[in-house]
Amino acid sequence: MKTLALPALLAAALCSLFTPVTRADPTFIADLDITSFDGTEIDANLFVPETPPPSRGYPTVLFTNSWILDKNQYLLQAAALAEDGYLVMSYSTRGFGTSGGLVDVAGDNSIADAGVLIDWLEAHYPVGKLAMAGISYGAGISLVTAARDPRVDAVAALSGWSDVIEGLYPNDTVNLVWGTILTSTAFNLEPEVDTIWHNLRTAQNIQAVADFAAPRSALAYVAELNRNGTAVLMSNNFADYLFKPNSMTQLYSLLDGPKKLLLNPGTHAVTETLGGNDGHIWATTFRWFDRYLKGEANGIDSEPKVDMTVRISNRLEQFDDFPVTQKAQRYYLHPRLSYFNNASMKTSPYSGWGWNNDFHGGADTKAGTGIPVISDALEGFGIPVFTNMTGINGYYAIEYNSPMHWSTFRIRGTPSLEMWIKPSKPEVQLQVHLYDTDPLGWGRLITHAPITLRNLQVGQAQKISLDLFTTSYDVPPGHVVTLAIDTQGALYQKPQDTHYEIEVPYRSSRQSVLTIPHL
Repeated sequence: MKTLALPALLAAALCSLFTPVTRADPTFIADLDITSFDGTEIDANLFVPETPPPSRGYPTVLFTNSWILDKNQYLLQAAALAEDGYLVMSYSTRGFGTSGGLVDVAGDNSIADAGVLIDWLEAHYPVGKLAMAGISYGAGISLVTAARDPRVDAVAALSGWSDVIEGLYPNDTVNLVWGTILTSTAFNLEPEVDTIWHNLRTAQNIQAVADFAAPRSALAYVAELNRNGTAVLMSNNFADYLFKPNSMTQLYSLLDGPKKLLLNPGTHAVTETLGGNDGHIWATTFRWFDRYLKGEANGIDSEPKVDMTVRISNRLEQFDDFPVTQKAQRYYLHPRLSYFNNASMKTSPYSGWGWNNDFHGGADTKAGTGIPVISDALEGFGIPVFTNMTGINGYYAIEYNSPMHWSTFRIRGTPSLEMWIKPSKPEVQLQVHLYDTDPLGWGRLITHAPITLRNLQVGQAQKISLDLFTTSYDVPPGHVVTLAIDTQGALYQKPQDTHYEIEVPYRSSRQSVLTIPHL
């Protein structure tokens, strides 16, 4: 055996220190047809890491597709996870991609399919702790499956829902744009889904809609998620007018186990799909998996539970919990003199003589949410919805201006409105908007919410209440907050009869109040 000289030994040692170790790429199986419980073929792909499994099995992620997309939606994320030692399957839910069956909107068949895929993984590979993850439709299926299958240890629900009714029928108002997008882009829906959409559009048999929605909504499974100890990560977007943050913040508040909530600018699914928020959503998702699947002590469980990114500025803030603040600014509504004047909001209650204002249905105004879907998506890139507040027609709307803010007014959370109205018809609709208005009269949309009221007492004063959509927004010094209310909006189905009058009575005994949470 030949002896190496000392220089050669040193050279060999240096080479071993500085030559990078070449790792084999994960094995990618592009097409798997897995037979589900009823014979339906579910199309999937699989990344198998090149490293041998740990003694406790591979940390495993099961990705579920968004509406109309398929198993290839998460290829980049799946490959990155596999390179880090994860076993990763992505699949097309039944009725999408090349999977068989009909789309049942996270119904029993789709939830059973997910269980069959977990069975398959466990039968073919050493599976350790397992997570389900997805955007939009995939998020909803992941949450419901986790509640009904204790083998799911963690969830990343991105742009998901916890309440189907809130998504398609917020405050008893048909979400016409988003509902039409969903029902017209899936070509093989279960017939029941078309019936449910028809019932919503015609405001009939709403109990059947509720019965359809409940088992598809994670809010119905809080006890199961808590019992399973599922580690739940949720991400939603402020301008997501399909799955608003409100029901997800409600779910978050009811969970007892490990949980984290990300609230971001932008609209439904776009922020997550395009890697918005500076990649924070996916980076946090990966850290979530590392902690609750691999058991890594990466600190995410001891960090603040709520990450909230401020609209327009895209500045990330972190809070220990939600609600993020106990402070609230109460503004009392005071009357306007005529259709050509704005009303006011004051910090003191109304104490004057009995006064009434009115506005009318029958036309849309400049108060609105912009171009449906497009304006919402642009907000994620710092481009807000603008409107000329002076151009809002006072016959068809009413505006209330707050006092000028001399310092930044940092709105964080869910504004709410209690308002007295006297309607001329038993069914009316209100579109409630909150704007940041500058000294020149240009308003930037802060948040909004619709409400449709039925079976009202005509000609009688009655109080209504609603929550606007959760938001995070900084009103600059020198600006005012404007509450603008009209009766039609581009996103929502209007009542059949739009020719009605809404009177707002002002009395010391009937205070209308806007409450805004702030830091």
